Amino acid sequence: MSIAKSRKQAQGDAVLPILENESYKYWAVAVMLLAILFAFAYRKARDVVSASSRPLAWTHVPLIAFAIVSLGPSAFAIMIYLGYKSGLIQPGPSGYRFSTFIRDLPFDFAVINWPFVALYVTCRLWPDFGAARSAMWLSVAVMSLPNVLLFALAPTMVANVFDAGQGIGIVEAMLTFPIIAMLWPGPVPDIFDAGIGAVISALTAPIPVLGLLGWLAGQWMGRTVSKAAMRS
Repeated sequence: MSIAKSRKQAQGDAVLPILENESYKYWAVAVMLLAILFAFAYRKARDVVSASSRPLAWTHVPLIAFAIVSLGPSAFAIMIYLGYKSGLIQPGPSGYRFSTFIRDLPFDFAVINWPFVALYVTCRLWPDFGAARSAMWLSVAVMSLPNVLLFALAPTMVANVFDAGQGIGIVEAMLTFPIIAMLWPGPVPDIFDAGIGAVISALTAPIPVLGLLGWLAGQWMGRTVSKAAMRS
């Protein structure tokens, strides 16, 4: 059974449609990389013409987090594989192998974690918007929590078992299933599978919703602290 097929059986209709199409997935990653380059170049150009520009190293935090959650699980899986190979770690009874999951899943995880790119672009383009710094930190923190599940997949990525793709698919489905569909009474309508429905699904998945809530909470906290400091 192929990786895509086994993953799709586990995911059913609950996963972002873009993850089921390799071409769309690669295009999505390419668009995110272009957005990152644009935001980086834009701010660099603005800094050149503004001698009084403040250091904006903190705006790179979402980008660093994005790289960690996208590539980290595969890097962790490689470490486990090397541990098995060297005898430092005892593999399970089914054995181990260097599977294509290690190569392919970073693209899936990058698409799942697209809100980190959106946050990076926002902070680079509008670093002075409200309490952007505190909002960024809180947003990154809450979006990182669900990604613990992706790191927990590392042993599965090197496990020599037939149905490893199904377990990975279940976790991906959990992280991409739109919250609005969870609240929908009765069966989930087909509108969430394509077109504008797919966009709604991407926007209302757990990670972007958590990121937005973290951003709003961080903005509120930062402004509250600023007002309190001005009064004192």
